[in-house]
Amino acid sequence: MIKGTKENPRHICGISGGKDSTALAIHIKKTRPEIFENLELFFTDTGSELPEIYEHLDKLEKYLGKKILRIKADPHSGNKFKVVDGEDDSNPFDELLTKFKGYLPSPRSRWCTRELKIKTMESWIGKDYCISYVGIRADEPAREGYSSKDKNKNIKSSFPYREDELILKDIYNILEDSGLGLPSYYKWRTRSGCYFCFYQRRVEWAILSKLYPDWFEEAKKYETEHTDGRKYTWIKDKPLDYIKENAEEIIIRYIKKQINKVNECDLIHNQEEMIQMIKHGQLRDILDSWDMKKLHDADGENKDGCTVCAI
Repeated sequence: MIKGTKENPRHICGISGGKDSTALAIHIKKTRPEIFENLELFFTDTGSELPEIYEHLDKLEKYLGKKILRIKADPHSGNKFKVVDGEDDSNPFDELLTKFKGYLPSPRSRWCTRELKIKTMESWIGKDYCISYVGIRADEPAREGYSSKDKNKNIKSSFPYREDELILKDIYNILEDSGLGLPSYYKWRTRSGCYFCFYQRRVEWAILSKLYPDWFEEAKKYETEHTDGRKYTWIKDKPLDYIKENAEEIIIRYIKKQINKVNECDLIHNQEEMIQMIKHGQLRDILDSWDMKKLHDADGENKDGCTVCAI
């Protein structure tokens, strides 16, 4: 029977590098082995991902015993995508930024998600019929998990978490039981994605400037002031130079704001200890203790963001 037909659809599962999609692949392997056997795992690579994402994907591949296909937008090819195997330094974001005349993506115009994630996935699927397994939990607001301007009729979404009534604590349990745990970037960030993702909190930008100054400087290069007076910055009305100059103050202010929402027994360091550690250049020590993640969690999960990037 031909694969990719209504009678024999492809089974696909997008891996973002985040906790929900990671746990979903593990859950399908354990609860739906007949589906997992034919499941195509894929990762849409923007060319600007956090290095920790690639490390996490490698670990997940070893655990699952299954290859995670790396696909990347390729605007100049007939297929509009390419399969990446090994080293590949191409950056389709840069090419598309030229197409959009330097207009940076933002919550109001998420062209990066559309062009680099959704369209790349659609090009890879082509006209094949497929079932896409999506990591939207039973405790999340109802949403489709995949949307396309063309509303492809050949792609049907399936929600194992909802079917099995799994909520956030179940996801953490799956990751803990597997031995993989949470991806390492969760120590300082609330979601996966590009190092310059505009959905980062201001404090995450500040942490980026301290821990990964090279990435921060690369992100700064994208900010522009056009001849007509329009300014494109990652943060509304605030250039990254402001974040860099005030990074320490931003992180300390965030700690003071969040720490009262967290049980003291859940923190390794108290407020004054954390402030002093930041002033003495020991931010990494705080992050390695996961205090920052607990401060982030005090507000609950970050519900904003690109559906494709966040699951």
